[in-house]
Amino acid sequence: MGGTSPEVLEREDGFTQVGAGPDVYLSRFSGWPAAERKSIRYIRGRVMDVGCGAGRVALELQNRGVEVVGLDASPLAAKAAKIRGVNEVWSMPIEDLDSRIETFDSIVLFGNNFGIFETPTRARRLLVQLAKRTKPGARIFAESTNAYCGGAPSFDRSYYHRNKARGLSPGQVKLRYHYGDLVGPWFRWLYVSRSEMRMILDGTGWHLERTLGAHPSEPYVAFLVKDSI
Repeated sequence: MGGTSPEVLEREDGFTQVGAGPDVYLSRFSGWPAAERKSIRYIRGRVMDVGCGAGRVALELQNRGVEVVGLDASPLAAKAAKIRGVNEVWSMPIEDLDSRIETFDSIVLFGNNFGIFETPTRARRLLVQLAKRTKPGARIFAESTNAYCGGAPSFDRSYYHRNKARGLSPGQVKLRYHYGDLVGPWFRWLYVSRSEMRMILDGTGWHLERTLGAHPSEPYVAFLVKDSI
């Protein structure tokens, strides 16, 4: 299953930080962030675990008797989830799902995976698509962290203010992973505060019903519900 050393995150400006490592990516339920543990009781129906990685969320839901499909754009992550016991895993970006999303009641974006939307503009575009294709009553359980309060990985206040000065979303970041001698491609990620998420959702066909997460520096989970037509 690979090594046990954590990865290193490199930001576009040269800042580096040791990543979460297997203790987080393979964590059992008791080690999850509080907002995720509290949110899981509200997840209903057939579930898609977006950005499933090695499958920690999908495996927990599966063990609870929930029908769940893991989704990850990385073929290696999808393979790891299958090896660890997730029954069904699809390897593709979320935007390639098309009509297949129609059969799901809940879409889970734990692990700060609201960030896969990359930018507010791309987030709005993909959320509009999801609103058109998902069934009535569908919910998205989206996790993020306020970039300003010190809890977002690879972030500090100087970068936050640099983004604002450049006219970018304050919580937008460009990163790549290092693991031993391996270096991954650059990718974009997005952290948003609760108020920033509300602004992104405006006009997309989704609204923020509630959030779970007590401390501003901790990850929070937002319950996104489809607007009534």
